[in-house]
Amino acid sequence: MPSPDAAEQVRQDAAIASAQLAELAGLASAPDEETSALVAGIGTSAQAQLEALGGVWRAPARPENPSPSVPGLDVPDDARPADVLTALVDSAATAREAVAEPAVDGDLAALLSGIVVQREAAAATLAEMLDLDPGLADPAPQMPATVTEAAAGLCRTLDALAYAGETIAARSTGDARARAAAQAISDRDLAEQVAVAAGLDGTSDDPREVSYAVGDLQADMAAWRADLMPGWLAQIPSADPEDRLGLLDHARAAARVAPPDLSQPFPGQG
Repeated sequence: MPSPDAAEQVRQDAAIASAQLAELAGLASAPDEETSALVAGIGTSAQAQLEALGGVWRAPARPENPSPSVPGLDVPDDARPADVLTALVDSAATAREAVAEPAVDGDLAALLSGIVVQREAAAATLAEMLDLDPGLADPAPQMPATVTEAAAGLCRTLDALAYAGETIAARSTGDARARAAAQAISDRDLAEQVAVAAGLDGTSDDPREVSYAVGDLQADMAAWRADLMPGWLAQIPSADPEDRLGLLDHARAAARVAPPDLSQPFPGQG
């Protein structure tokens, strides 16, 4: 029987983790309706992620082993929401590490990245309901030397956020003014980094503008913040393996500020 290559092993491991999570969520007894609904949704997303990964590979039946099992698929019958939380955090961490594997192609890296973002967001929400610390690792965003020209939208969004932040700072005083100004500087700097990495800086294709039409500042900024996570994820399929983690961590950081819709198994992707 042929052995799986490195990419297939990553895919199989991710599929097994998804199958485990779906089964755990189906078995877990929640203390209230709100937690029960969240856990059920986590199970539904895990099942969709399992299908997108191609399912768990099982060895064909043989006379000596008519019902081959898959190691690691067993889950306890007395599962609790805390077990679901642990599975979310652990599987997200494993998927995040796999994104940088050279053997993993861009499509699988993108799939795993969406899983990471969704499971971390679900873990944060479930942990809050259970009054537990999810224990999620802090993002460590890094900007690659190059990104694709498709990052133009990301660059413009960051620049618009900086403009809106500067507007808020100008209308504020004290600590609120300082916070808004500091965030605006950070957003403006990141927009510049994206423009340079995409080869847009100083060209006619540079999407940044002198000013932006802003209506309801808070609503506009919330919408723009929500656009950042998918913008970062969109860069992952074409990125070099060594650059994927930095981009994914930008997406993870953006999702911490603007949590995605947990009903979507792959938030920000399609």
